[in-house]
Amino acid sequence: MTKELKSGYTTGSCAAAGAKAALNSLRGVIEKSVNIMALTGEELEIPVLEVKKIGNSARATIIKDAGDDPDVTNGIEICVRVKIVDELPVDKKAHFFDNIAILGGRGVGIVTKKGLKVEIGKYAINPGPQNMIVESIKNLIPEGKKVMVRIFVPKGREKSKKTFNKRLGVLGGISILGTTGIVKPMSEEALKDSMYEELKILKANTKKDGIVFIFGNHGKEFCEQNGINSQDTIVISNYIGFMIESAKKVGYKKIVLIGHIGKAIKVAGGIFNTHSRVADARVEIMTANAVLIGEKREIILKILESNTTEEACEYIENKKPFFDLIANKIAYKCKEYSRDEIEFESAIFNYAGDMLGKTRNFFKLLEELK
Repeated sequence: MTKELKSGYTTGSCAAAGAKAALNSLRGVIEKSVNIMALTGEELEIPVLEVKKIGNSARATIIKDAGDDPDVTNGIEICVRVKIVDELPVDKKAHFFDNIAILGGRGVGIVTKKGLKVEIGKYAINPGPQNMIVESIKNLIPEGKKVMVRIFVPKGREKSKKTFNKRLGVLGGISILGTTGIVKPMSEEALKDSMYEELKILKANTKKDGIVFIFGNHGKEFCEQNGINSQDTIVISNYIGFMIESAKKVGYKKIVLIGHIGKAIKVAGGIFNTHSRVADARVEIMTANAVLIGEKREIILKILESNTTEEACEYIENKKPFFDLIANKIAYKCKEYSRDEIEFESAIFNYAGDMLGKTRNFFKLLEELK
């Protein structure tokens, strides 16, 4: 029987809970947990690690619980300092409401690129968490007073190095996130969402109509070794089909796809999710194309019996015709998948970093992207 996965709560929910716990403590109410409303309308009960009062301010600490979703922020402290004031501070990075100012502190990033939900120069606290904070504390504010809410994350800088934040243009710490307030354990969807956001940001900031798709770390290394600008590339993992659709949505017209033969060969066979659990057929696709270029029967049998694509590559005798055929099929299948709305060029390489094959205009399109 499959275990039901446990949901968790976002950094935004932690911030809202911390703000409520801290403000309540200034009203003489110390709580071990607080109830807040998620953006879905669901009530969340979130434990409070500690609350400390200092004069007219208080600080609450919440431990982020991501449930069964793999998350680099799971288990870290989200701290919120609340201060009752007569006037709100002047801070261009802050987010202001009628009588509430929401600010970041140590470990909360600053937005430096277009395309995110927060303006450039502001604390990376998304609209969802902002709304949750306001809704959680607006009825607790003393009449005629205003409240400063400052969020800080002691390990935020450290954890941000394990996220896409730098690439997305969030510097100095993590983002306070949450579109619903609840973390659903759907890591594949979360990864797709983050890739789509990165694609949008690249488009918004480069203004280019072309981009380079790579599958992962091997693609990164190949690009570095061949002088391909990392700012023009995006990692697509296994989700080539999803990312082609995403590229169409954000307005890309040209894509260069660079991949290790082990992943890329699947695309030549019309497979648009390259995860091994979804589809394999690597040596079968290689075998079929070896037949098309007239490889000898004994070579074809060796390819078919190979353990890996790297091994199969060793047996190919007519290497240039074979690998160029594969590269062209990859480009053709991708263009077809885009319904002929995107121009594709492609190249494939091996673990040694050798370019095995490419389409005719591969270098031309790369040059256009510079």
